[in-house]
Amino acid sequence: MESSSELAQFHEFVGEQLANGGGDLSPEEALDAWRAGHPSAETAEEDFEAVRQALAAMDAGDTGIPLEDFDREFRAKHNLPPRSGQG
Repeated sequence: MESSSELAQFHEFVGEQLANGGGDLSPEEALDAWRAGHPSAETAEEDFEAVRQALAAMDAGDTGIPLEDFDREFRAKHNLPPRSGQG
């Protein structure tokens, strides 16, 4: 996509966010929202490759970690409180 066209589309996106109650977004949050809905070809290829590798690992017998372990580690890493009912 040509960068001037992409910039014009981003400008339109920000205008839509402001018109639809997104005026409390920071510029970084607006850019994150834009990127989430408009991934680059490079990002999409990286995501595809990560999924391909995960599926290959599963086929090789890797069962990953239990959700409870992941949740506990993720919350600790990001300084989030434990889920309700966990201590």
